[in-house]
Amino acid sequence: MRQRFVLMFWICLICVGLDQITKIQATAHLAGQPPLIFWGGAVRLQYALNTGAWGSMGSNLPDALRAGVFTWGVGLVLLALAVYTVRQQETRGITAALSLILAGGLGNLIDRALYGHVVDFLYLGLPGVRWLQTNIFNIADVAIMAGVGMMVVLAFKTPDKPVASKPEPAVSPDEERIEN
Repeated sequence: MRQRFVLMFWICLICVGLDQITKIQATAHLAGQPPLIFWGGAVRLQYALNTGAWGSMGSNLPDALRAGVFTWGVGLVLLALAVYTVRQQETRGITAALSLILAGGLGNLIDRALYGHVVDFLYLGLPGVRWLQTNIFNIADVAIMAGVGMMVVLAFKTPDKPVASKPEPAVSPDEERIEN
């Protein structure tokens, strides 16, 4: 249990730290500026405040309900996820995947609790190909998606087969073993 906690702690510390640093930088350098466009529009740095979830889902809810769902509700779910992550008896891969999901959730929860919105600033997509475009997102969202992706990969991974041990030779009851 201690090893799972340490792994979860470090993943959360690193991911939440990177998420918060990049959001601070996005606010300082992108807020009020036109988007920075790279590779013909395939990558765009664009400042956006998101009061809802992924793709602004739920942003039109009344303030009190939105705060209840996206701050208190998500906070309780993340607390339960943290407890489960530490107590579960799965592999380090599962612990890492759950920790990434937890870290992403915490990164966005910090913003919601402090400011009432999340800072998003990354966009990927091929111009003109709608199904190959993302919503504007942040590093916390990347952590969540990486954790979900790991869970999917691990779900399809065949479990390791136990190493067959060499069977001891059978000794009949009337035979004696000689021990030195």
